[in-house]
Amino acid sequence: MRIGSKLLALGIFVAAASTTLNPTATGAQQGASEPLYLPGHNYDLPATLIAAADLQAAKTKMLAAKTNDVPVKMVNMGGLGGKHQMGVSLVYRLKGETNSYAVHDQVAEVYHVLEGSGTLLLGGKLKDAKRRPISGGNGPGLSGDVAEGSVEMHIAKGDVLIIPAGTPHKVKMTDEFMLYTVVRADPDGVTPLLK
Repeated sequence: MRIGSKLLALGIFVAAASTTLNPTATGAQQGASEPLYLPGHNYDLPATLIAAADLQAAKTKMLAAKTNDVPVKMVNMGGLGGKHQMGVSLVYRLKGETNSYAVHDQVAEVYHVLEGSGTLLLGGKLKDAKRRPISGGNGPGLSGDVAEGSVEMHIAKGDVLIIPAGTPHKVKMTDEFMLYTVVRADPDGVTPLLK
């Protein structure tokens, strides 16, 4: 008797869940309870192409000017309130190069290695953290030279690395010239490039 009651209850639960998940099961029109287009969202933003030739031209200019981290494009990526931004930068590091740790308070990064390889230090907690000037590509953040608990990661041509906002990261050492794109996700619009 108990098993039968449990099966009956389970059947009622499944039927109720399927009705909730599929409003057309009750004859309701899909989306009838909410607008088709959500208020405060932008539905007509253009797509943006950064062609390989554009990246090659940026690389040539960067090498000539000896600037190793240059924003290529920052665009509005829509979302509620229209403040969400997505940026693409091109970065190079010379053979044997190292740098200090960076932490971006609100901007996450995705590296895609186009040329070369190197070892990064990722994560941990900065022991000598100091506030750094707001960066055009990264917004507000911290820098430092020592991160307790960081881990080494080797990256090479073709690899993609995701670095969440708030995660300390630095190049420990490049094996050779390394070139990579950095896609920067800025959901709160803290970088000044669109201002």
